[in-house]
Amino acid sequence: MSLELLNAMASVGTFLVIGATAIAAVIQLRHMRASNQLEGLLSVLARVEDSNFNRWVTAAQRQLPQLLADPDYRQSIIDGTFDRDVAWLNLANSYDWVGSLVKNRLIPMDAFLDVYAYRVIQAWKVIEPVAALLRPHTGDSIWENFEYLYVKAQDFDKTLRNGSSYPKHVRRADIPPFAVPPPVAHNGSVERETADA
Repeated sequence: MSLELLNAMASVGTFLVIGATAIAAVIQLRHMRASNQLEGLLSVLARVEDSNFNRWVTAAQRQLPQLLADPDYRQSIIDGTFDRDVAWLNLANSYDWVGSLVKNRLIPMDAFLDVYAYRVIQAWKVIEPVAALLRPHTGDSIWENFEYLYVKAQDFDKTLRNGSSYPKHVRRADIPPFAVPPPVAHNGSVERETADA
């Protein structure tokens, strides 16, 4: 074998080793990204399913219409002098945080919206009057990540109305029509209705 042929073979071998290493690195980076996204998604899901989060939703639904009916309270929101330990603010800020993670692709959008699109839409509708009150004074940046998440959730919801995210090749469960369940006694047994004598 000539020296030139050995040099050429060594160059090809080196190129193959470098190419294989680059491919392995890309594959490893994809796996690491998927692992990080899964970890981020699980963290977000835990936060959204937290009992405090659910209380914020319920409290905001109940309290915000009454609070916004008061002109002094509306002014305190505009001035920024309102009590910040309120459910509606915690709800809006939390979804704004989630929206930022989704927008920046730190958690997978489809996986999040597959479970939470409806809840995002409902939460935005609760918060929307406050956004409408604040944005003329603060600009559109207030809760823009929440707004982004809301718009994406609406798009996801439209897609579901035109079809379903349920896999087409998997059979559906046979769910019987709803029937009111029989009453249950305090001891756990079914109470029997007795006819009057």
